[in-house]
Amino acid sequence: MHLIRSLFLAAALLTPAVATAAPEQSAPLPSEIRLSDEEKEKVLEAAAARKREHVAPTAEELGSQPVQVHGEVGVTLGTGGYRSIYGTVFTPLDGDGFAAMSFETTDFGKKDRYFDPWLR
Repeated sequence: MHLIRSLFLAAALLTPAVATAAPEQSAPLPSEIRLSDEEKEKVLEAAAARKREHVAPTAEELGSQPVQVHGEVGVTLGTGGYRSIYGTVFTPLDGDGFAAMSFETTDFGKKDRYFDPWLR
């Protein structure tokens, strides 16, 4: 038992030394391409320029395609007058956005209409 405890202690003491001895820059994988700092800046500038130039399509460009609205609606009915209705709607906005709306209403009904043997 003392030997196992000593081995765990030695492993715990050597682990940080091994982690700090690792090189700062790891070797790239064969399928990995690394960019220099200048190349990274060029790619980021090109992406920012494309985003600034992006214009939302107009109604004429879209043609007569109707706006696609997606969602769901549900109804629940239960004993004692319990009833509930709920729903969620997703609708696209101009450009790249969308709007999500949800609603819910619940009525627990009248509790005194049925006998509960556990409450006296």
